[in-house]
Formats: sequence, structure tokens, C-alpha cells
Amino acid sequence: MRRIVIIGATGSGKSTLGKMLAEKSGCHYTDLDEIHWLPGWKERPREEFRRLIDEATRGSAWIVAGNYTSHAKEIVWPRADALIWLDMPFWPNFWRIFIRTLARIRDGETVCNGNRETLRQSFFSRRSILWWFIKSHGEKRKKYAAVFARPQDYPHLEMIRLRAYADIAACIESIACE
Repeated sequence: MRRIVIIGATGSGKSTLGKMLAEKSGCHYTDLDEIHWLPGWKERPREEFRRLIDEATRGSAWIVAGNYTSHAKEIVWPRADALIWLDMPFWPNFWRIFIRTLARIRDGETVCNGNRETLRQSFFSRRSILWWFIKSHGEKRKKYAAVFARPQDYPHLEMIRLRAYADIAACIESIACE
């Protein structure tokens, strides 16, 4: 595998897995959230976002982590040779994102082009990452289950579905950009 796309619910570990695979393999790594979000939590204009995705996936060996299927799928998936779905159960995934969010607020960690998660934004806003997770987890699971149920629609992709965090270590050991 030389061109890998990692998808999954918010907080499922896409970026972490992508970084670990890139470090192990030497493949170029792109986090779609880093491309999508500008400072001040502003969304990058769609055409610019698509252009940057196109540029990031022109090479022969890369890893892309993130969903954005309405913006990125038609560019990235045809170029990929593997699709990894982090299909993590709701509660473990929720607790991971909850703890991660609290740690980022406490530590003032910057994410996505210098943005910070705040208590107000993360817990008391319509743009709350926790609310987004609750709202989108089931929706993404249905969407990706439909994709994985029809592998013939993507015959060029090796489809890997990980259903537990313990499966991630084995995945890292088995994958390398050759």
C-alpha cells in the first residue's frame, strides 16, 4: 500500500493513526482538518481546499486522514490503494474525545492552524465538537458501512475496517508504504 485514506468518526484516531503510519513508512502525511480549518476556526473556501487536497495526493506514496467526503472523496479515493475505516464503538470513542477535549482546554494546545478548543466552544456551543460527535457518529457509521458492504464499487481499494482500538497496533505493524 502506497496511498492510504483513513476515515472514521470524529475523535476515532484518524490523525493519530495517520501520523504513526507516516512515521513508520516515510509516506507523506496530510490531515484534512489542518487543510480545512483556517485560524479563528474559519473554513477554507471549497475550491482552495480541493486544490490543496489535489496537490497533497499527487505523489506516489501518501497517507490522508479525514472525512470531508463531499469535498475530498472524488479526488482522493480514486488515487488511493487502501481505505482504512476506524469504526470505533460509540462510548469508547466518546470518552476519548471528551478526555482529549478537556486536556486540550487545560493545556491550551493548538490544533488546526493555531486554533484552540475552549470550554465554551467545546461544551456550550452549537459548534461543539462533542455535539458534532453525537450528531454525526451514527450517520458516518451508516455511510461507511454502505461503502464497505459494496467493495465492488471500489475494486482498486484494499478495505480495512478496524473495530477496536486494540486493532490499531496490529494495523500499524502490517502496513508500510512500499
